[in-house]
Amino acid sequence: MNRQYFQAQLDQLMADTLALGNRVEEQLQRALEAVLSNDLEQMQRIIADDKEINELAQQLHRRCITIIARQQPMARDLREISVVLSLLPEFERMADHAATCCKIMRRLNQEPNFTPIQAMPGIFPQAIPEMGQRVLRLLHDGLDALARRDASFAEAVSREDDAIDHLYRRLFKETIEIARAQPEYGDEAIHLLTLAHNLERIGDRVTNLAEQVIFLLRGEIVELNT
Repeated sequence: MNRQYFQAQLDQLMADTLALGNRVEEQLQRALEAVLSNDLEQMQRIIADDKEINELAQQLHRRCITIIARQQPMARDLREISVVLSLLPEFERMADHAATCCKIMRRLNQEPNFTPIQAMPGIFPQAIPEMGQRVLRLLHDGLDALARRDASFAEAVSREDDAIDHLYRRLFKETIEIARAQPEYGDEAIHLLTLAHNLERIGDRVTNLAEQVIFLLRGEIVELNT
């Protein structure tokens, strides 16, 4: 009976961790929609909601510590709890990055010569939405790998981060070109590059998620983000 109760606690802990990940995915999707549509009210709601996600992560962290203290888990059980403890700051930071994207766009809206993303020169109108969708899909697949407990799928997911990194490098070069050739757009291009950097960091954190899935299932510590 004690083992059944302990297993139920572990199962619920992982289910709630996945629910937090899904909440972060929803937060990212809403942030992308708000940034691309220039919806200031939605941006403000996302920034405010970030505090709730942080609190949910802290609640799960406290549950992990309580389980360790009361149950003194060993072997695979301890590995599962350690994976949850590793994932919580990743989810928290992903949500922070999504909120930061909204903060950047909110700040840009206050500039006298603000230009919507769709009207920016160069590749920004195409690259920012594509990067956002790639990151969103990457996060969805990473959570799916965790839910399915599929290490092979987790490895495949991590490889998709290369395309996101490539897009970011293109935007970096584009920002330099715009600053040289069209300096009137230079400041905004730099801010949008910072926004893209936050999206790129979410992709890196999904790779960390994939590494934790592999550790959970195989007990192997791997480095996928090389």
